[in-house]
Amino acid sequence: MNEVKSFSEVRAESMSNINTDRYIAQLTGSDELWEPLWGLKTRLTETESYLLNSFPVRRLHFIHHSGCSYINTQHVATRLQHTLGVFSLVAYYCPDWYELRIAALLHDIGHSPFSHVLEQIEGIDHHKRTNELLYSPEISDILSKDNFEPSVILDLIEGNTISPLRNKDNKIHLDHLDSWVRSAQITGLLQSPAQLLPKLELEGNYISTDVDTAELLLQFIISEAKFHCSEVNIGPNVILKHLVSKLIDHNVVAVEAISEMTDSRLETLLLSCEQTKEEANRLFYHSQEIKVSRKAENVASNQYIFVLNKLYLSEPVIKDGVVLVNSLTSYPMLERLSSFLGTYLISWND
Repeated sequence: MNEVKSFSEVRAESMSNINTDRYIAQLTGSDELWEPLWGLKTRLTETESYLLNSFPVRRLHFIHHSGCSYINTQHVATRLQHTLGVFSLVAYYCPDWYELRIAALLHDIGHSPFSHVLEQIEGIDHHKRTNELLYSPEISDILSKDNFEPSVILDLIEGNTISPLRNKDNKIHLDHLDSWVRSAQITGLLQSPAQLLPKLELEGNYISTDVDTAELLLQFIISEAKFHCSEVNIGPNVILKHLVSKLIDHNVVAVEAISEMTDSRLETLLLSCEQTKEEANRLFYHSQEIKVSRKAENVASNQYIFVLNKLYLSEPVIKDGVVLVNSLTSYPMLERLSSFLGTYLISWND
C-alpha cells in the first residue's frame, strides 16, 4: 500500500524542488541562457559565461538601446537585451561557430551611455572603444584561455569578415534583424517573433526567407526608419547630446570617462550640475514640450540643429532569388525614406 503523505510533507517537497530549480530568466548562475523575445534557450560555453559576467558586457544592461527616446516611448529595451537576442540568433543558426557567438556577445560593448546619441561628440566612437575593450585585460584574458584571437572577433563584429552577424552588402543581418523585430513587437506589427524563425534560413552567410516574409521584414525596416525620424526620437536625443556637451565644456566630466558610464550615472550628473539641471529636469519630465521641425531660412538662437544623414535600410534576401527585392509591395516606400534625411531644428515649445 502506498503511503499517504500529509499536506505539510507534500508542500515541503514541492518547495524543496522549487528552491533547487534555476529561474529560467536569470542572466547569471546558469549554464543556459533563455532569450524571451525569440523564445530560444542556448547552452553557454565557459568562455561565454565568463564574458556575460564581465564588466563591459554587464554595463550594457544599463544602456538604453534606443537612446533617450525611452523617456517618452515604449522603446525601453537595454543594449544587453538586444545583445542577448543577437547572440541567441547566432547560436541558433551557427551553433558551432564559436568565434561568431563571441562576436555577437561583444559586438556592442563599445557603446557610450544612451547608445548612438553621443556619437557626434568629438572623442566618442563606439567602434574605436570596442577595439580598445577587446584588447583590455579583462576581455583578452577571457578570450586567451581558449585561444580566441581578438582580431578575429573584431573582424566579425565590424563585418570585415562576412557572416550572418554582420555584412557590408546592405543585406539583412542578425544584428539589425533583432533590433527591427524588437521594435515591430513594441509597435504591434508582430505578435510572436518566434514564429519568424522557421521562415528564416541560413543561405551561405546571409539570412534568406520567402517572398511574404521578406515583405513583412521590409515593413519592419520602414517602421524602424520612421521611428528614427520621429519627433519623439530626434527631439530628446538632440537635447541630451547638447546637455552632455555642456558638461564636457564646463569640465564636469571628461570625454574619456563617459565611455565607461551608464545612463543613470550620466543622468545624475545632468540633473545635479548647475549648468544643466534646469533643462535636464525639463527633458526627463516634460519632454512633450520639445518641438521638432525641418530647416527654416532663419535659425533662432534657442534652437538646436541636427543633421540626419543616415538610415539603416538593409534589404531582405529572398530565398533562391526567386524574385527581386525591388518587386516587393513596400519597396517604393523604402526608396521614399530618403526624404527624411536632412536638417532638423529642435527647440522648446515656450
